[in-house]
Amino acid sequence: MNANPILINPAKRMVRQKGALSALLVTGSDKVESGFGNGDCLLLDFSRLIFAVSDGSERYTQASRILLERLAKVLSEQDMSPDISVLKRSIEAIYGAQKYTHKCTFSLVAFYKNRKEVIASISSGGDSMVIVADSLDGSIIFKTVPDMNFAGRSKNVPGISTFTLKDRKFRVIIATDGFAEVLNKMEKQKQGKLPKWLFNGPACGITGKVYGKLIKNKLDYDDIGMMVIDPFDISREDESILIGGTSPHKEAFFAASYSDCGSGWIRKNNWRDNEEILEAAGITILTDSQKVHQIII
Repeated sequence: MNANPILINPAKRMVRQKGALSALLVTGSDKVESGFGNGDCLLLDFSRLIFAVSDGSERYTQASRILLERLAKVLSEQDMSPDISVLKRSIEAIYGAQKYTHKCTFSLVAFYKNRKEVIASISSGGDSMVIVADSLDGSIIFKTVPDMNFAGRSKNVPGISTFTLKDRKFRVIIATDGFAEVLNKMEKQKQGKLPKWLFNGPACGITGKVYGKLIKNKLDYDDIGMMVIDPFDISREDESILIGGTSPHKEAFFAASYSDCGSGWIRKNNWRDNEEILEAAGITILTDSQKVHQIII
């Protein structure tokens, strides 16, 4: 049995890898009532340790899913541990193929483990973000800067920055702009710091805290797509997971299906037996060969 199992909670649209990662997708508080889908999408490629988010516009919320589906396909055709040049060509390929009407953001981190250190390659276009933070005090070590390099619109492909992480205190956050907005609503943020509660405990429990605060505080919020990753404890698995980027119809179906549903966690060996449940939540499981178990938009 894998010491770091991956679990999916479809009702809460959460993913965990024990000790190492938590991911969360939340639909904006008034989106379903207003007839919108969820434009945020997450790709968790555990086979290559590549993680990405995208945020599509309300006009075409599936644009983010189209972009990250294409990324998964391009990556499947590459070496299991692509170097920076391969990663750069992959990003160029997905940006080049994105239609003008499919405008969306893009933020990605690829991890390469090398003995006691982890190399993180970071790329970001638009106003989604990648943050490297000190888990001891919440200090932001690095944060991408918003720009106009949206997929589907910009001729400029985002570059790649590389960081060597040697201290186990570092955590990496990949998120859409809804994450930053809701943090500011929860509490006033100190310049250059994230709240300490974001890092209390292992990475696998952090998005659960965010979800709990959303419910407890009854906040108004935009779509939120986010991951918190411990780059030293993250481990490889065969599958990739794609969440979100849903149409208004799919989002309304999810809201109706899960309004009174339980919130149990599903282990990897039970994913196939729960395909319909995952499909209703807008979750696609990809094998290492990128064979889609369920196709949903």
